[in-house]
Amino acid sequence: MPWVISFIVSWILFFLLVDYKNLKINLIGGIFALALASFVDWGGQKLEFYDFYDVIIPWAGCSAFYKFGPIFTMGTLFSQSVPRKKLMQPFNIIAFTLLYIFLELLILNTHAAEYLQWHVLASILINLLTFSTLTYITITFLQKPST
Repeated sequence: MPWVISFIVSWILFFLLVDYKNLKINLIGGIFALALASFVDWGGQKLEFYDFYDVIIPWAGCSAFYKFGPIFTMGTLFSQSVPRKKLMQPFNIIAFTLLYIFLELLILNTHAAEYLQWHVLASILINLLTFSTLTYITITFLQKPST
C-alpha cells in the first residue's frame, strides 16, 4: 500500500507544481530519472544491498507505482527547477536529495523496503550523484540557452 500512496501523492504534487508550458522538455528529465533509478535499484537488489516487498506491479524488481510515481514525477520537477546560476545548483541538488531521502525513509519505516547491506549514507551519495548528473543533462541538453 505505501507504493500506491506514494504514487497518488506524487502525482497530486506534480499537477500542482509542474510548468505545463515546458512540460514536453522536462518530461525527458523524468524519463532519465526513471531509467537511472530502475537500473540502480535492479542492480542493488541483484547485489543484495536492499530488497523491496509487496511491489504489486513489479518494475525492475521494485514497484511500478514507485518508479512511475515519485521517481518519474520528481525527475520531471527536478529538471524544471534546475537553476541557470551555477552557484544555486548545489542547493537545488541538496534540496531534492533531502526530499528523496525523506521519502526513502518513509518507505523503509512502512516495511515496504529493507536495507540488507546498505545504509542511508550510501543512498545520500547515490542521490547526490544522480541529481548532479540530471543537472548536467538538464543544463546541457534540455534548457534553452539564456540570451
